[in-house]
Amino acid sequence: MKKLPFILVFLICSFLPIQTFAITGLGIGVRGGLIQNYKNSNLDSLPTQKDFLKNMSLVGVHLKIGTLRIIHLEASMEYAWKKKEIILEDKIKADFTINDFSLNATAKYIFSVPVVKPYLGAGAGLHRWVYKVSKGSYSVYLPENQTGLGFHGVGGLLLKFPTVPFELFGEGRYTIIQTKDKATKYTTILAGLTFNLP
Repeated sequence: MKKLPFILVFLICSFLPIQTFAITGLGIGVRGGLIQNYKNSNLDSLPTQKDFLKNMSLVGVHLKIGTLRIIHLEASMEYAWKKKEIILEDKIKADFTINDFSLNATAKYIFSVPVVKPYLGAGAGLHRWVYKVSKGSYSVYLPENQTGLGFHGVGGLLLKFPTVPFELFGEGRYTIIQTKDKATKYTTILAGLTFNLP
């Protein structure tokens, strides 16, 4: 009975044509954007205002793997950050910084339309948050640092010309991350450029 799932997968794969899994294109690129309305209950105990993370800057790189003409797999590394001056005890001014480093995987369904192609997708990511308070050359990393698994849905537009070796995209993404007390949720607006490899 334990071998039954493996036998079923083998039989299904045997009847599918090999071309279904063919790689149709690879590409590498850069991206940037803005995270909005970052809601993390873990920040309630940190020395900053609640509207501190109304928006955060984001940059990243990605690898596109085209497995079918209408489906793209995408792996990305992204880094988001926000820095703000705060006042500690005894009216000492210091800088509070939050960093969010993430590794993401996304599957995108590309609608077959010439040049401007809409798409929808979903994926998962591993997020690492680091909180730091610094004053001059002195800095303290706070114990609230954490790692969480997140899931996201995306929608956007892909601009692709047949004779040009690169493509542009703009997308909106909604992310939910499993955190200690309450799920962290936010939206991201980003744009990027992908160079298609020969």
